Order: sequence, then C-alpha cells, then structure tokens
Amino acid sequence: MLKKVLIADDSEQMRKSLREILEKNNYTVVGEAGNGLEVLKLYSANPPDILTLDIIMPQLGGIETLRMLRAKDKNLKIIMVSALDSIDRVKECLKAGANHYILKPFEEKKVIEIINKIVGT
Repeated sequence: MLKKVLIADDSEQMRKSLREILEKNNYTVVGEAGNGLEVLKLYSANPPDILTLDIIMPQLGGIETLRMLRAKDKNLKIIMVSALDSIDRVKECLKAGANHYILKPFEEKKVIEIINKIVGT
C-alpha cells in the first residue's frame, strides 16, 4: 500500500497541519519542503508514494514542480493544495498531471478521504 508522503508548502504551519493529519491516519511523512527546489531534492533522495504540493511557492512554484516530477514519474500520486479557488487553476493542475486538488483551509476528513481515494484504500 502507498504510504510514504512528501509535504510541500511554503507555510510551516500548513506543513505541520498536514503532517499531523497524515501521521494520525497511518501515513509516513518522509519529508517536508518549503519550495519546489527542495521538493526535487527530497524526491531524488527518497521518492515518496504521494506528494502534497502547494501551488504558490518561492523559487520554483507548484505547477512547474508538478510538470517536472510528472515527466520523471508517472506513478507518483500528486495532490495540489491551494487557497486559490480558481477553476482555471484547477484545470491547469489536472491537465499537468495532478491526481487531485485540495483547497485551504482543509479539513482532516476531506484530506484523508481524497488521499485514500487516490491510493485506492
């Protein structure tokens, strides 16, 4: 079963919240990144099964990071996370290869429901 998660968000508080939700629900957080460049380094060092990826991050944004990772790994489950509720942004993420999209602020139940659906549990 897919259980290793990498969390990417420029907000330390958002990363902490997601970590707590995931660990409480038996997922293993293998790393946290504050920008897309950190995501790429952590992915290379210890590829996760699932990536939660904020859209707006410094240095390398989420959509660019999504495209780069999707080109390397077709099986990685990628869930975009954003406070922006733009249908165009959602479509852009899904077209670029995201498996799903979560809006901030998120609820534990909704996050776990989406992840479980994506990993097939």
